[in-house]
Amino acid sequence: MKKKGCIVNERGETVEYVSIGFAEDSVGTISDAKGNFELEIPANRKNDLVFSHVSFQKTIVPYETYTNGQQLTVTMKDKVIELAEVVVGKKNKPQKIASKAISGPLASFRGKGKVDGTEWGPVFKSKKDYVISDILLNIKGASYQWCVLSFNIYEIQGGKFVNILNKPIYHRIEKSNGKQQLDIQPEETIVLRGKRKYYISVMVVDSDRYGILEMQSQFKTSYARSITKGKKRKLPIGPAILVKGYEIEH
Repeated sequence: MKKKGCIVNERGETVEYVSIGFAEDSVGTISDAKGNFELEIPANRKNDLVFSHVSFQKTIVPYETYTNGQQLTVTMKDKVIELAEVVVGKKNKPQKIASKAISGPLASFRGKGKVDGTEWGPVFKSKKDYVISDILLNIKGASYQWCVLSFNIYEIQGGKFVNILNKPIYHRIEKSNGKQQLDIQPEETIVLRGKRKYYISVMVVDSDRYGILEMQSQFKTSYARSITKGKKRKLPIGPAILVKGYEIEH
């Protein structure tokens, strides 16, 4: 069964790059920049469909609902956000939190974007309490004319990856810009707590064509993780994503 649909928020605005799939399953996809999606569902699947996005509450659509009719419209509710109250010293300078390890060969994403929703990145530990100021990534080349990257940050709690973002972090790459050093400065206040373990990832969520995106890599414990399937694979190497932040005063 092929299911098509559109995802909107409570104000009727479309929601981009939503993860769609069945819990702990191999079936899944990501909506496009206009909230549209298309998913091929095997005949033996009668589970509820799960829709996930960092800015919204997880939405579950029962089997009886999504099999009724051709077009499916899914409305996602805004997440209730509790703003973190932090104090950063005026003379405080950004410090390296997740620093670069030994450089490796080029790391790359291949595909059309949003094919299976695989993110990739390193694990790091925050020694103190910080507010993230910069996320750095060295792009070595791209065969896409353009592609959109999504960055995610998770706290690792036991074996679970808990996303700590309230707003998505996207960055558009243009082939015409050639090699480039990305310096992403998050709009929201992202707090990392001391002596906790985190996972920061990057993935291609959209592009104009099938292509390759090349990044500098590093030999550091990393995970390749499917956001639609929830499955992950531990690797000794990954993209060299650096994180800087301001130490929080207490």
